[in-house]
Amino acid sequence: MPVAASLRWSNETSKGRKILNIFSIYRGLEFVRWTPLGVCLMMDSSTGRLFAGLGKDEMRTILAAAAKKRFKASETIIRAEEPATNLMLVLTGCVNFYIVSEKGQAILVRRFGAREAFGIATFLSEPLGYLGTAVAVDDVEVLAWEHRSVLQLAREYPRFPQNAFRLALHYIAIYAQRHVRLASDTAQERLAHALADVASRTGHVQAAGVKVAITNQDLASLADVSFFTVSRLLNKWGRSGAVEKSRGNIVIRCPEKLLAEEKRNSMDQRLAV
Repeated sequence: MPVAASLRWSNETSKGRKILNIFSIYRGLEFVRWTPLGVCLMMDSSTGRLFAGLGKDEMRTILAAAAKKRFKASETIIRAEEPATNLMLVLTGCVNFYIVSEKGQAILVRRFGAREAFGIATFLSEPLGYLGTAVAVDDVEVLAWEHRSVLQLAREYPRFPQNAFRLALHYIAIYAQRHVRLASDTAQERLAHALADVASRTGHVQAAGVKVAITNQDLASLADVSFFTVSRLLNKWGRSGAVEKSRGNIVIRCPEKLLAEEKRNSMDQRLAV
């Protein structure tokens, strides 16, 4: 069962060292205790940032204007630089969003999960090209609004484009934080954060932990580390019992161990001073 989890990074030292602090995973209206990791699961009926503050009737009208579309695994949903004429909201499945570098390398900048939106440039009266290419990770179902419908809904419901603007700023903040982590965090901290973030939004709860369907290459791109570094750290975490790795999947068994060694090394350094 897919879950949307809240994961928070807190400062453990005066130097701002970040440690993973998983405090809750949300889904629906029930509370469930996840014994192996001591994580509290709380079901959440929220519909996402795009509809925040809208009334039920307003949401009903906006949703009625969308068309439901399905894409198979590895199918391209939108392409970079094509006119942004469709606003997309993921219902089920996951979508990888890539930007191609000047050298032709496809860089994964975001994995969208359920209730996340992309194609926000559709709100412009003269849409820009899509910033990147979106590809279905698995079988995906989305709601799609055409450009004309988006502009009409924006006029009728001003909160709708305001939410889209807030969402765009939210994505910018995510990328800014990623840049900060690249300059200030270790490779292990960046990988732990990337894995935790993907798990929070697209993971599946199992008896053994949270299962994340992701490749080493995708993790390397999201964490801004090399493929070799991902392999090395996953093997280390596997030996410590933090994760269990299989082909294309990672089960997070004990998240507090992801940065346990980093914390010990930091403590040793402080004691040595």
